[in-house]
Amino acid sequence: MNRFVFRRQLARNVCSVRSLVVVAMSVMLMAVQYWTTYHAGYRIRESAPSLLKDVMLFNQYGSASTLYLYLLPFFAALMGGSVWAVEERSGRLLNMLPREGRSALLHTSMLSGFVLGGLGGVLPLIVNLLVSAVRTPQLSFIEGTSADENGMMLPKYVLIDSSSWAYPLYRMSQPLLIAVILLLVFVLSGAFALLALGSSLFIRRRHVELLVPFVASLVWWMLPALTGGLVPDEWSQIIFLNFSHWDAPGTAWRNYLGMLLMTVGMTVCSLVLARVKEARDVL
Repeated sequence: MNRFVFRRQLARNVCSVRSLVVVAMSVMLMAVQYWTTYHAGYRIRESAPSLLKDVMLFNQYGSASTLYLYLLPFFAALMGGSVWAVEERSGRLLNMLPREGRSALLHTSMLSGFVLGGLGGVLPLIVNLLVSAVRTPQLSFIEGTSADENGMMLPKYVLIDSSSWAYPLYRMSQPLLIAVILLLVFVLSGAFALLALGSSLFIRRRHVELLVPFVASLVWWMLPALTGGLVPDEWSQIIFLNFSHWDAPGTAWRNYLGMLLMTVGMTVCSLVLARVKEARDVL
């Protein structure tokens, strides 16, 4: 890995128009979240104050949480999925290849793509958290039992359902939960960016690689329907990052397996694509 190239790629992309697009879309998502939460025509029950009540993924009443989960692969790819393609199309790659070697440059680009993709994916959530913390600095615990023993919905506000895999962590330490969720989104977004970067090695048209992780995410999400239920719903980030989703007792492991399969699967695919690219260029 070339540290100079790594730092330069990070700085160039963080200061690029793409990062401004991510910030602008983050603000739009926050506006959608606030409007759909408080102006959607239904009354939200009172509860203890908590900054998480206005944050995507945690607030189940706003529509931006779902939009964010669908757009997560795009945010990641926009920031980190085109690192190699940008170097190649700018002509800088031809100047660096004789000095650094293709393999070292490719590995450096993949590392910077992973970091940039993680930043792109987690940035909307961080912006939302900061704005919400200014408005409501409290982190009160809100009990998450949403139904009684007969399955009837209780007339109460629920932030994170008690059946969710995240609820034990939420009950133990809310700051730790926030840190874990940010790390999870960062790693998953980095894997999305790697998938986009790996596909960009074989795509000649500009910006097409941005759609690859988005389409792959949608196909992965539809697998339960396509396979007749053989694949669990919880394998998709659209489900395991939805904390209001009710999990049947003893099924939390499906969420963990989904996180592992998505992250490792996309990373392995990108590494295989990079290896094929190296082998083909040698030949």
